[in-house]
Amino acid sequence: MADYTNLRKSFLARRFLLAILFLIPLFFGIGLRPAQAQATYPVYIVEYGDTLSWIAQRFDTTLDQLMTLNNIQPDDVLRPGDRLQIPSLEGMQGVLTTEYVTLGASLTSLSRRSQTDTAVLVKANRLTSPSELFIGREIIMTTQENGSYMTTMPAIKPGQSFLEASVLSGKNTWLLAEMNGLASPTMGMPMDTYYMPSTEENGSNLALPGVKSIVLDNLPLYQGDTFLIEVESDQPVTIHADLASIQPTFVDLGGVQMAYGGINALTEPGVYPLTMTVTYPDGSEYRFDQLVMISSGNFSIDEPLQVDPESIGTEEEKAENDKFKSVIAAVTPAQYWDGLWYSPAQDADCIISQFGSRRTYNDNPGLYYHTGLDLGYCKGTDVYAPARGTVVGVFPDQVVRGNSIVIDHGMGVYTTYMHLSEILVEQGDIVESGQLIGIIGTTGRSTGPHLHFEVDIQGTPVNPLTWLRREFP
Repeated sequence: MADYTNLRKSFLARRFLLAILFLIPLFFGIGLRPAQAQATYPVYIVEYGDTLSWIAQRFDTTLDQLMTLNNIQPDDVLRPGDRLQIPSLEGMQGVLTTEYVTLGASLTSLSRRSQTDTAVLVKANRLTSPSELFIGREIIMTTQENGSYMTTMPAIKPGQSFLEASVLSGKNTWLLAEMNGLASPTMGMPMDTYYMPSTEENGSNLALPGVKSIVLDNLPLYQGDTFLIEVESDQPVTIHADLASIQPTFVDLGGVQMAYGGINALTEPGVYPLTMTVTYPDGSEYRFDQLVMISSGNFSIDEPLQVDPESIGTEEEKAENDKFKSVIAAVTPAQYWDGLWYSPAQDADCIISQFGSRRTYNDNPGLYYHTGLDLGYCKGTDVYAPARGTVVGVFPDQVVRGNSIVIDHGMGVYTTYMHLSEILVEQGDIVESGQLIGIIGTTGRSTGPHLHFEVDIQGTPVNPLTWLRREFP
């Protein structure tokens, strides 16, 4: 019979040695612990005019720390396009950028979308309270350069689980849970916003069943400004919104509902609640509130104006104002214009009085504000329609407005042309962008030849320059 005694002793000795080698790291804390993760820092891309001191101040770090991390010497030249790591924002990844807080954004949703710890976002933006994330505030975020983005996951419906939603998205459940800061997929909640990797960027911060996106456009908002709310859905929903007591009317344009609103130029600057309610066909509702910043328009103060006393504070003036208000009150459920609006005057830069300027008349203590844009006749006196629309008002010989035209562009948006010497259209005419409609004059309450060009949204005058400088929607 073969003698296995020595072989068995050798085998037991090897097992004992392996056990000792395994236990050594447990007692002395070495060997089997994973390597410590290397610190990550976001990258700031230098722009023209930047200095190291300004960059250090902007990101709350010191000049020495900035230079040390980036191996910069005192005599090195800073050039546009240079890439600098920011030492004060350890933990963030990607390229630093700025954006405005949008509808539905919170520290949690921003953290999930940027894959950045909330504490780092708080530090980067010097936040002291979640309430400071009001809509329209500029914040520091990061974007990725490898073509990978984070997009909103389909909404988790009541009765549905995070597991089911992730499977329907074609993603790994546990990986998505980790990316969204969930200790377990079972902690995913309906109506909360979660993100997943995508090849397309989507900054939506809301996930509602049947609603693809809700966007508040034209941020940041100022006194006398226009705002637009767009809701895209794949099922019928009723939308209601209230911002600073403004309740814009939504128009369904086929899968997309839009509502234009106008902020009164006399609205006090500050933070106002935006309340939105989404009502489903079965009567169920989803409602949320978020603060919106309305900033000062920094309007100028005009010199006191001397005008005909009969045009100030009379019953005739009141009747004229009521008449024009009734004309621009209706919301036509269609958008007639397309693309950027054009200046109604031959010289778009010939501005003799800005919108919103504060003014008084005949030394009267009553304060007014300029409800439109006064354009001169530097290159000619022709007046053109800035966009397609229907002429809904032709009013000659008005006490205040003189010879005037009102055009309905749809969606509750109207334009008015005052103090004309000639009116070249008739009520009911459909006018095209660039069509001649009148001649500049000085009729009504006017101190000299000019065109008073006014844009009204559901009866509220808004800054016409906004409409001449950007496209809606």
